[in-house]
Amino acid sequence: MNIRHLAVMESLLKSNDLVARDLRDMWSRAGTFAVNLLSSPGSGKTSLLEAALPVLMKRWRVLVLEGDVETERDADRIRRLGVDALQITTGGGCHLEAHMIRQAWDALDVRQPYDFVFIENIGNLVCPSMFDLGEEKRIVIISVTEGDDKPLKYPDMFAS
Repeated sequence: MNIRHLAVMESLLKSNDLVARDLRDMWSRAGTFAVNLLSSPGSGKTSLLEAALPVLMKRWRVLVLEGDVETERDADRIRRLGVDALQITTGGGCHLEAHMIRQAWDALDVRQPYDFVFIENIGNLVCPSMFDLGEEKRIVIISVTEGDDKPLKYPDMFAS
């Protein structure tokens, strides 16, 4: 029997990285700074945005791309602030991927560039660390109640 190794994950990440690179290049040309917010569920990603966005939107155009497994609850919270927010619902998927961001971006029909794009990723410290979304920076949020061992338990998240 002739058995061959199939690098499925490598292929998946390579495809993702190509789309992420295109997003990063597009945002760079437009002068848009993209930030990927990551954390466990309930650690405060949306709360951080609710505190920061009213200040940022006084001076800059801001968009939030909200990742969620099933609901639009966080996007609704952001919209109540008067900030553009687009929901990306994965239907059970535990992370966002670059092609999801690209599809959402293309659906926006952006006529005037945004200064900032915040991508609120799905609450999870494992899978999102592997997927580049075209962001310039990643911010990982942990809450005190989660314990101080998260960087040890999820090293890829904190290394990236």
